[in-house]
Amino acid sequence: MDSWYSGLFDDDDLAADVRGDWEAALAGGASPSRATRRLVEDWLDEVAGAPALAASFWIALAALQLHAGVLETDVRDRAVRAIGRGEDLQRWEAGPFGRVLDEDPDDDRDEVAVRRHVTTALRARLVRAPVVDGVPGAQRA
Repeated sequence: MDSWYSGLFDDDDLAADVRGDWEAALAGGASPSRATRRLVEDWLDEVAGAPALAASFWIALAALQLHAGVLETDVRDRAVRAIGRGEDLQRWEAGPFGRVLDEDPDDDRDEVAVRRHVTTALRARLVRAPVVDGVPGAQRA
């Protein structure tokens, strides 16, 4: 998966799918804690061994929890670490379709800069936000 736009949920389909799964779980009556457990269970295998994908997953999940006011320590820490390392930016640096299209490289640099700004702003909000206890049974990826 490559990236298309630089917003938090604009990384091709991964973050948007995570958001859709989160919303569906909550709409189905799951608590935020249960929704988190379900997402972790459903997504860990898919993102395992792919740091950029894992980073996008944890960043999306942290943003969703933050918005819902239920930010968990483990989720926050993983997202903050991924943002600090710039792991999610690999997908923006590759450009759409891994550079199959002959586009202006300046456009890609602009998208990377915007994505970096968006995730850095999220990181600042995450480190200031109150957190709740971690999800019981969540496995480290």
